[in-house]
Amino acid sequence: MILQDPDKLVIAGVRHEWDLARGELRIGGMPSVTMFRDSSLARLMSAFLAMVGPRRFALALQAEGLRSTDGDWSVISAFSTFEEGFVELARYAAVSGWGGWELVDLDRDAKVAVFRVANGWESVLPRDGSAFNGGLVAGKLTGLCQRLFGTTCWPRQTAFIAEGDAYDEFVIEASTRSLDDELRELAAVDQATAADLQQMLATVHASANAREAALAERDRMVAELQDKLEVIAEQRQAILTLSTPIIELWDEVVAIPIVGAIDASRTAQMMERLLEVILQRRARFAILDLTGVEAIDTATADNFLRIVRAVKLLGAQGVIAGIGPNVAQTLVGLGVDLTAIPTFSNLREALRAFIAAPRRAASRAESSVNASIVKELSR
Repeated sequence: MILQDPDKLVIAGVRHEWDLARGELRIGGMPSVTMFRDSSLARLMSAFLAMVGPRRFALALQAEGLRSTDGDWSVISAFSTFEEGFVELARYAAVSGWGGWELVDLDRDAKVAVFRVANGWESVLPRDGSAFNGGLVAGKLTGLCQRLFGTTCWPRQTAFIAEGDAYDEFVIEASTRSLDDELRELAAVDQATAADLQQMLATVHASANAREAALAERDRMVAELQDKLEVIAEQRQAILTLSTPIIELWDEVVAIPIVGAIDASRTAQMMERLLEVILQRRARFAILDLTGVEAIDTATADNFLRIVRAVKLLGAQGVIAGIGPNVAQTLVGLGVDLTAIPTFSNLREALRAFIAAPRRAASRAESSVNASIVKELSR
């Protein structure tokens, strides 16, 4: 023991510090507490044991021991090997009243470690017919081995101070067992306590909440996808509209420039828009401008004929303009008959013909009136 000042001691190389104003003790820099082992601590442990039963109590101690290894591991990790670090940790345990800790065997390949704890406080506490054994220490040792081996481990006690052995011995080895499995086993054999049932109920509630959260997230994603689909549909409609413009060239004359391949779907869309424009603007003539069409087949040619026939059903006249040499040769080779449809070499010629049509009609009407007048005068 080394006395440095009234509030600080170094015992077996481990620093003890007291803050009397706050009533705080730190051992090796870690907050600690001391209590009378055979009275206060024993009564505390007995109360918990009576409350939850031996099996559940042991599992609870093991679980908390496993979760409380951060400070212990910080001591071990300061050394180059686990063995050296554990020797240092054992010094901390000894000066803190946790008994004498010893690493008996360590097989890293097999992932097995054997520890002995002499005079461990859990095993030497006075008890009322039930052994506390070394659940908390077993959990700590298991947690340390899990960090060392990088896998889930489980403790197996092979010697018991409570049964007359000189020490508690724990074999820690890699395992697939878990505390949840042990709790389910308790419930299966009707040994579950209220605490077990509450924990299981909490697990069920957590699962239900997780499911509700997942469903809410699914609904959110569905709504988001629906919004995206609506945007895509609007964009698709805008693209179709831009790819099939209807141009009013003159009074009662509209034109639809056609570029690219014309399939059944696009034919239906073009036909619908063209017929709507003819009705809205009371057009009498519709020009299908094929100047931008470089190749054609029988199905495409048939689609053009369908559009022209649909225009005729509304009382308007449909014509085709802008047939290029390649398209003309293809149509002849395919045997497509366009003789029933007026055709023009380009859009300009088609428009000129339609503009001139009312004038010719008026001229014919005037000639007919003059002829009638001459005939009447000759009587």
